[in-house]
Amino acid sequence: MPWQHNPGLMDAHSTTCDDSSAARQTAPREAPAAPPWRALIVDDDADVHRATELALPGALIEGRPLAFVHAYSAAQARQLLADDPSICVMLLDVVMETPHAGLDLVRAVRQELRREELRIILRTGQPGYAPELETVRDYQIDDYCTKAELTSIRLYTSLTTAIRCHRMILALRAERDELQHAHAALLALRAAEQRSHAQLLDAERALREAHETMEQCVAQRTRELSEAVGALESFNRMVSHDLRGPLSGIAGLSGMINEDLARGDTTRVQRWMTMVQAQMNRLVRLVDDLLNLTRVSQGGLLCSVQPLDVVLREAIEVLALSQPAERIGAIHAAALPRLHIDAGLMRQVFVNLLGNALKFTQDVAAPQVLVEAERGADGWTISVRDNGPGFDSARAAKLFTPFGQLHGPQYQGSGIGLTIVRRIVERHGGRVWAENRPAGGAAFCFTLPED
Repeated sequence: MPWQHNPGLMDAHSTTCDDSSAARQTAPREAPAAPPWRALIVDDDADVHRATELALPGALIEGRPLAFVHAYSAAQARQLLADDPSICVMLLDVVMETPHAGLDLVRAVRQELRREELRIILRTGQPGYAPELETVRDYQIDDYCTKAELTSIRLYTSLTTAIRCHRMILALRAERDELQHAHAALLALRAAEQRSHAQLLDAERALREAHETMEQCVAQRTRELSEAVGALESFNRMVSHDLRGPLSGIAGLSGMINEDLARGDTTRVQRWMTMVQAQMNRLVRLVDDLLNLTRVSQGGLLCSVQPLDVVLREAIEVLALSQPAERIGAIHAAALPRLHIDAGLMRQVFVNLLGNALKFTQDVAAPQVLVEAERGADGWTISVRDNGPGFDSARAAKLFTPFGQLHGPQYQGSGIGLTIVRRIVERHGGRVWAENRPAGGAAFCFTLPED
């Protein structure tokens, strides 16, 4: 587009010379060692190219000179930018081969060439084609000015600001790349440490197997605990909280054992060892529950159409190995459907839910545990109901989180069993919840799709 005559950048000689003198006074004339900043002038008017160069003769920005590159159309500018990554700033006209050629070029530079570091100064002699507010809002440009207001000082200031921004972006990119390399190196170092740690664990295991002492038993359980925690890194905080108690107890008891052994008091040592064994058993139960949680969360489902009655009966047989016959006799079941399930995992669901029901009815004079099934629009709802003490309904959501225990220490458990139930049911495409029964006790329900 034609360059309009005005008392700004493109005025004949007087204004240009005066403003150029001010620019030269602003920047020192020392010969730089660094390469020049490459600035692309995009305008279809050759006079604009010449006037821009005349406006800043010998100017230095950040200690480096300017080198202008010329394009007389948006298409030519796009090709130059694609071929020359060293161009750091672009002085861009709007109206060239089309009324919006400059704005179309901005989109191509940002979206297709991905030149986010390139600073774009939009200068136009016809503001109506690119109103300032709309253009700044809708296009990724860095400065906007009309040719009428673009004096040499303003041009020098705009170029200096743009080049500084360009340099800062490149510096930030370099720092980002360095951080990414450092992160990769740290990951590699961590992997090497983990491999070394695994080798150390293997060596320790071989050594433990050669000893038949109490130290061997403690070391074996500690190793199993370490492997379980390593397999469940996402639960590190919760696990560490639940392990601190028994481990601290073992540490304290070990100190007392050493003191009593030094005094020759074997009677007290025996008592302490009994307490150590109790703490170790607590740790073993926690490790087993964590391993079960890991198993039900990994691997594929082995599903087939199975009768839930048979799966329930197998779960009761498992519980009968550790529960008295009269307590097993408290379990009653209605007819259950045939569903497409992983029978092994679903058996674990019933073992955990029935085991909970038996545990919380142990102090009830006439315990009752009822298993029922109800068909709905989305499939089947299976419920396990008991007449135990129930729970606080306001805290029901905590029941299905790891280590979420709502009752006191009189009911033993790690708080992971219901988490296992939730994982298995959700992997089958169902959901699980708990509710207090109006007549007392609790009901644990889960859904299973019919197909």
